[in-house]
Amino acid sequence: MKLSTKKLLLVSSIAAALVGCNSSSDDDNNVSDNTISVRLMETTDIHTNVMPYNYFVSKEVNETKLPEWGLARTSLVIEATRGEVHNSMLFDNGDLIQGSPMGDYMASLGTEHVKENTHPVYKAMNELQYDAANLGNHEFNYGLDFLDESLKGSNFPYVSANVWKVDNSLEKVSNAADECEVRITEEFYDTAKHKYEPYVILDREFMSSNGETYLVKVGVIGFTPPNIMGWDESLLKCNVMVSDIKKTAEHYVPKMKAEGADIIVAIPHSGLNDNDNEFAENATLHLAYVNDIDAIMFGHDHREFPNTTGEYGEIEGVDAELGLINGIPAVMPGFWGAKLGVIDLTLTTKDNGESWDVDHTQSTSELRSLIPNSSNRIIEDLVAEEHQGTIDYMSTSIADIDVNMNSFFPQVVPDLSIQVVNEAQLHQLMKWKQAGEFNDAAEDAIFLSVSAPFKSGRNGPQDFTNIQEGELTNASVADIYVFDNNTPAVLKMTGSDMKNWIEWVNSNAYNSLPLAAGERFLNESFPGYNFDAFFGGFSQSGEGLLKYTVNVENESKYININGFEHDVTENKQLTSLTYNGVEIADDAEIYVITNNYRASNKSMPGVDKAVLVKEEAAFNNRELVQFYLEDSLANNGGEAALAFPNAEVFQLVAPNTKSVWFASATLDEAFRCVDNGITGLSTEKVEETKAGTEGFTKFHFNFDYNGEFNCAAKAK
Repeated sequence: MKLSTKKLLLVSSIAAALVGCNSSSDDDNNVSDNTISVRLMETTDIHTNVMPYNYFVSKEVNETKLPEWGLARTSLVIEATRGEVHNSMLFDNGDLIQGSPMGDYMASLGTEHVKENTHPVYKAMNELQYDAANLGNHEFNYGLDFLDESLKGSNFPYVSANVWKVDNSLEKVSNAADECEVRITEEFYDTAKHKYEPYVILDREFMSSNGETYLVKVGVIGFTPPNIMGWDESLLKCNVMVSDIKKTAEHYVPKMKAEGADIIVAIPHSGLNDNDNEFAENATLHLAYVNDIDAIMFGHDHREFPNTTGEYGEIEGVDAELGLINGIPAVMPGFWGAKLGVIDLTLTTKDNGESWDVDHTQSTSELRSLIPNSSNRIIEDLVAEEHQGTIDYMSTSIADIDVNMNSFFPQVVPDLSIQVVNEAQLHQLMKWKQAGEFNDAAEDAIFLSVSAPFKSGRNGPQDFTNIQEGELTNASVADIYVFDNNTPAVLKMTGSDMKNWIEWVNSNAYNSLPLAAGERFLNESFPGYNFDAFFGGFSQSGEGLLKYTVNVENESKYININGFEHDVTENKQLTSLTYNGVEIADDAEIYVITNNYRASNKSMPGVDKAVLVKEEAAFNNRELVQFYLEDSLANNGGEAALAFPNAEVFQLVAPNTKSVWFASATLDEAFRCVDNGITGLSTEKVEETKAGTEGFTKFHFNFDYNGEFNCAAKAK
């Protein structure tokens, strides 16, 4: 390392008077004109999308157009962006080893495999020379053993400041014998031991504006959503503990400065909103108010920052267009490697390069898009074996079907992609009941399932379940149920609870009619994976047992919604809720099978008063779908084809409204289904935005529909 040997000249008061007062500002602050420009780059939510390849469609379709994602494509942007400057660093924010078919395939090979073989994501990232990375929530989906062995393949450090080892010597929340949750106090931070490194301080030699190199100490601190303890409770309970993101930062950032960090970069796997709850999932806003954090490279909710959509316009202190939070530069580059986050920092020195500070007024934030029609063959070759293994694994056939299963229109017409999950869950619930579980249930207790469309455009206009070829494969099951960390849970509730649950979904999903000027029918800020639809099975005559009607001209029951905070009114949009033709009473006893993610939402109306009566960690909800298909085939008299009639569970009504429009998939299959299969829907294929994202298509929904909701399988 070459350090500058320049000395600041001492100027006497007489000399200062001779040259005038124009130099007084520099003298007062003792600031040199020597600066360092440092470029920080970030990827986030890669979800094992290393290859630009859609495993849910055929090889031929993949060859016609390069998907707009994949680390092999992002790597070219990284190389180009890195090559523009002398000084740069590269970080990953998390949610890396799970989320795509390649992640499923690697998990199927097991922990022993990653002990002996570097995980493909780390083959790629080591080649790209990442400086540090953070743990997201999905890193924990396959268990701690799989995670820890996978991490050994990285040639760069990992950080997560708020994940801790369980310490039974610390004060417990309660005295229950099986209690392993401890109180998070200041003593906790000084006593408890980390599961992973909370932060690192990296020594980097950077070239300055005077052409010389200086040692700069870069502190990097990461955070994981505290909600992992609910989402992956079966894997993590009594194995790790978590602390609040903001409080943890307030504890450690001063320590990092005391240890000599010139600049501090926070890489929280946490989104951006103005909710100030303790243990908040999305706490990025509050990190910007922790002294001495100089840059924030965040992720988790698959959005883009900076942006011009206006979605963060109501949050005080956020300038989304400039990419600033409380004046601190910040980036969140979407998901799957479709964008690269870039922050340029200007460092100044007051002691001739012995230490450095960030001039935030000179910092900039931006997102960079992929290079058109280009992918890095070096990265592709590194993961070629795992790529082919994924293709083979996902193409394994399960059964023939005569319908299309898609998630293009789940908020307006009953959807088979939700129903098949509900069928699988209810199948398992009834197996448990027949095995003697729930023996204390009332004789007239109702057993139901609830699920949601897990792919409904969150990640762009082609991110929808789209099983069209008349065949279910391993890829189909992953397409239907993308969250392979969800495990089944059973809630006991009343009819009143169930009605509140449906009203909560209605209040979030629909804007009441008539619409205000410029208002859309669907509330696009409400994620599709939270649009819960109930299911009760079929009668002997083949009719759906559960039916409910929603009048979207009525005002919402829940208003002023911010997260789970809300006000309650006397309004009702749910006008009818029947089981086997009989209205469900408020005091009806109901058992509902769902997933652990939904069952843990104790602040959500409907779930808030329910009692968790069963959890099952031996298998996940995606496996329930596989089990159900296997059982269905075994009971199908040797036939390889399965039938999926639509139970037509819900119906939207609006007596004084003819039709509404909404934005959905830009896919040929969506257009075909509208033209040939699903009544009540139409489109002129006009382009629209959805939640600020371009490229979606405008569809019309007619309330006078007479529901044929299935779309026939595409002819081969």
